[in-house]
Amino acid sequence: MSISRLSNSRLSCRMGLKMRPKKGNKSKIIEAAIDLFNKDGVGNVGTNRIAAHLQISPGNLYYHFRDKEDIIRAIFPEISAATEAALMINEPNLPGEAQLVAIAKNWMTVVWKYRFFYGNLVELLRNDPELRKLYGRRREATLHFIKSALLATRIREKQGKSPLDGESAMRLAINIWIIALNWIRYLQIDKSDAEISEAEITDGAHQIFALLEPYLDEQAAVILRESFK
Repeated sequence: MSISRLSNSRLSCRMGLKMRPKKGNKSKIIEAAIDLFNKDGVGNVGTNRIAAHLQISPGNLYYHFRDKEDIIRAIFPEISAATEAALMINEPNLPGEAQLVAIAKNWMTVVWKYRFFYGNLVELLRNDPELRKLYGRRREATLHFIKSALLATRIREKQGKSPLDGESAMRLAINIWIIALNWIRYLQIDKSDAEISEAEITDGAHQIFALLEPYLDEQAAVILRESFK
């Protein structure tokens, strides 16, 4: 190779490196997407809007993500990790009755933070088979964890009743899941997404408690009621 070609090759290489977007752009794109999706709705925010918000070129965005669906799939592990933390899934011991209110409140806080996802859940999953598979695995893991936690608390035994069996515990776990993830859809019946407040979404924790209360002994129920004050 001639000296001139070698010089041109090196120059092109240097230019290519300079033209590549910064590594930090990927996390910035995800953060901006979450903010814009929550503020204006998933359907009203495209990749060009996200790029403009960050003052980067669409090409910089496409360096990291193929399309909007790709961005949402990249957000999902963050949602999944936040859910695990809220439910204390990775703690060495299963949560007890005294922690139920904190868990419910933390879970609904996750729903608020990613309200664009839960508020459009059906549409997002229908439009993205890959996301649906990821969500399905998270749902099954969470349901089995809730079931195990319910069985560990032995809540009905403390009332002198027969304990929950595995089937009953799973049904209760599914109902808790349905309330937690669909409370926002209930609120959307009467309000636009922009009108729904954080307090209204986190109030879903009361609905979860109302579902659990009949299974608690009076002492535990009083303690948990006080936790809401």
